[in-house]
Amino acid sequence: MKRWHELFGNVEGAVFTGVSSLTVAESTALRRRFKEAKVSYEVVRNTLARIALKETPLDIAVDLLDGPTAIAWSQDDPAAPARVAMAYSKEVDRFQIRGGFAGGQKLDAEGVKELATMPSFNDLRAMLLGTIDAVAAKLLAQINAPAQQLVGVCQARKEDLEQKEKKAA
Repeated sequence: MKRWHELFGNVEGAVFTGVSSLTVAESTALRRRFKEAKVSYEVVRNTLARIALKETPLDIAVDLLDGPTAIAWSQDDPAAPARVAMAYSKEVDRFQIRGGFAGGQKLDAEGVKELATMPSFNDLRAMLLGTIDAVAAKLLAQINAPAQQLVGVCQARKEDLEQKEKKAA
């Protein structure tokens, strides 16, 4: 109980799912996928989970604990549990996503779906760095443009003078 309270205190994102309709093989495959994505996943007893979630960020999502429930959570990437859960729900239509949590807000099943489509932090960092790099490259091109034009004019003048010398000779 204390362990859950400590874990749930640092959660960035979570997904609450129903587990009663899954076979053992399906549940095992789902656990494997969560583990590969570095997402914790546990089937919980609702009464114990309600106690463990008190005074944690997930306290606002306690009403999602209804019937046999499992919680998938990440302490690093808020969208990771949602991405894995949504991908699995497309393969196993009986898999039920009840809702979730991200950014201090409770999400319904539709909110989890939207969260799953968001890029990961690494993708966002790459996009930001690409944008910064593009701006720097354009600035450098603008700074170099007058010098390139001057070199082009000088080169044309040199060629013109060489042609005049050839004609004169």
